[in-house]
Parts: sequence; C-alpha cells; structure tokens
Amino acid sequence: MAKKTNSELFSALLYIVVGVLLAVFPGKALAWAMTVAGVVFVVSGVLDIIKSNVKSGVISLIIGAAILVLGWTVTGIVLLVLGILIAVKGAIALLDALKKSNKGLMDLLFPILTIVVGILLAFGNALEIMVIIGGILLAVNGVVGLVGALKK
Repeated sequence: MAKKTNSELFSALLYIVVGVLLAVFPGKALAWAMTVAGVVFVVSGVLDIIKSNVKSGVISLIIGAAILVLGWTVTGIVLLVLGILIAVKGAIALLDALKKSNKGLMDLLFPILTIVVGILLAFGNALEIMVIIGGILLAVNGVVGLVGALKK
C-alpha cells in the first residue's frame, strides 16, 4: 500500500512541476519537449540498429532528425493551415447566420469566436496560450492528486 501512495505522490508532484513549467515558460517548455522527443527517437533508432532491427531503427532516426531539424517549421505550417481552415469555417457560418431572419446573439457569437480562434492559430500566439492553459490544468490535476494521496 505504501508503494502505491509513494507512486501517487511522485506522479502528483511531477504533474505540478511540469504544469507550472508549462504555464510559466510555455515557449521554452515546448522547445525542450520537442528536443527531448527528437533525442528519444534518435537514441531509440540507434538502439534498434544495434539490436539488428534496422528498418525500425532507420525510421526512428529519420523521425528524430526531422523533429530536431524541422520541428518548429512543421508545427508553424500545420498551425497556419489549420487556423486558416478554422477561420474560413467561421466566416461561412457567420454568413449563414446573417442570412437567417430570426438570428439570436449566439447565432453570431459562435462563428465570430471561431474566426478569432482561427486567426489566432494561424497568425498569433495561440499555441503558447494553449500550452499555458494545459500547464495550469496539469498543475491543478497534480494538486488534486497530491491532496488525494496525502489523505490515504
């Protein structure tokens, strides 16, 4: 039983630490996460090749190198395309809402918010905002887990 409690305490503390780091340093935390992911893939690829699993090793090496070299470029392109598509969807929904004869505030509000989110994803710092929110939620989850583990 004590082993489970120690594991729960460790997990909760880890959630809190990672959550706070993501919330306070979103850009640096993302950069570190991408770097760590790239290195993990490269090391995994090298180990696979050493174990004579060449195909898997080469694929892991390519993925790791791509993350290390192209990570932010690919992320930027994906966010740009996704943001534009979301903004266009919001614009179409707004035009449809404006054509209605009995439109309410919500009929206009949701499409406008969709357009704003799309523009922020495409051209703003929405990724950092999402990381900050995720960090806060992770830290809160850690605090709840810590309280639960300490009550046992």
